[in-house]
Amino acid sequence: MKEMTKTQIQERQVACWNRIDELDEVSKTRELTADEQKEQRSLIDESAKLSTRAKALASDVELAKIREREEKGKKLREEIKSCGLERRAANATTILANAITTGDDQNATANLEAGGLIPVEIKPIIDTKVPGIELPDDLVMLTGVTGTQVIPYSINDVKFTVEGEVSKVAEQALDFANTKCYPQRVAASVPVSFRAIDNAAFDIIAFLTFKFQKGWAMFRALHVYAHGEYTKLQSPFAKVTVKELTLDANIGKNLAKEIAEMYDLGFEGDPEVIMDKTTEVDLAFTKLIPGTTDSNRTVVQDGRCVGYRMKVSPYIDYAINSSGVASKDATYRYIGIGHFGYLQEQQHGELRFNIDGTSQENFDRGCVSVGMSTDYSLTDLSALVNGGDANTPHKPQAFKLIKLIEPASSSDID
Repeated sequence: MKEMTKTQIQERQVACWNRIDELDEVSKTRELTADEQKEQRSLIDESAKLSTRAKALASDVELAKIREREEKGKKLREEIKSCGLERRAANATTILANAITTGDDQNATANLEAGGLIPVEIKPIIDTKVPGIELPDDLVMLTGVTGTQVIPYSINDVKFTVEGEVSKVAEQALDFANTKCYPQRVAASVPVSFRAIDNAAFDIIAFLTFKFQKGWAMFRALHVYAHGEYTKLQSPFAKVTVKELTLDANIGKNLAKEIAEMYDLGFEGDPEVIMDKTTEVDLAFTKLIPGTTDSNRTVVQDGRCVGYRMKVSPYIDYAINSSGVASKDATYRYIGIGHFGYLQEQQHGELRFNIDGTSQENFDRGCVSVGMSTDYSLTDLSALVNGGDANTPHKPQAFKLIKLIEPASSSDID
């Protein structure tokens, strides 16, 4: 193998894991061909060699972390094998936090907490960064929320009036109300082949962590950005009235006016603009001030849209239907504008980890299913200000969804 930097080793390791995952998915529907089996073995061997090279380049601190992860991977491999091969009862598939210490089917040690496998939990998943699905800077997830959180808010303001020198001033009441977050169960399951479990050279703990990190990041981006009819877990963009703007020479001014309207409602500060990559390219070649010849300023420039922060995500074009199925709009593109500090994102309670190696279905497929489950909520707070309340809320006031309409001719875009 040629010389590689740490970054190149990590990137190639991820590429190997992705392809191994693809082959595992194929193996669920048909037997792998001889070439595919050879490729799978080759990728596993390459992954092991990359891990060895990463150790050689690692600092003392990094090396200690690698060794700690390998030890936890070994414990996890033994735990999964024991679930799959010994055919334990239901208590073998326990959640991360709890052990079964009473009754006939005790499980005091065959659980991930006893194995010290805490890294596969909330923090590494929430901190993940997956290219193309970054979330807004102002959006902060609260983790480990217990119980039903009540969020108080003020309904009205003090109003001054002009009065006579000694006339009695009418008293005003300041009213308050509250809203609640309504969590929904969110879960995922990843099958791991017996071959991957048995291969001691394969870094199974890193592979599983990587896959859950990627899936969690995709889930968050989809539900924060997407619109549609789905009601169980809605982004604020699903609740607004969609505004149509023509993608012409005036698009920069019209976007700025939409942002100004939110400012006039009292939502000061900088919002964040969300668009897909194609729209970013269109706006990067559209002049900010139409008809100017002595300026190179464009609607999107230096990673900002009309001067405001922006994120690029394909999920702004996605809609989730009433059945919870997400699909990309094949006709229109969208731009989202939001003050994301008004979006309350919460992960509730524990993140539970489950290993299913006892079912006949998984045994026949030649795999063990590893799953995670938690409760999650998204709550828009901007609908509750300026006179709105929990019974008759406004539509989200700090968020807008723009549908882009193509101009009559391409010459309309300068």
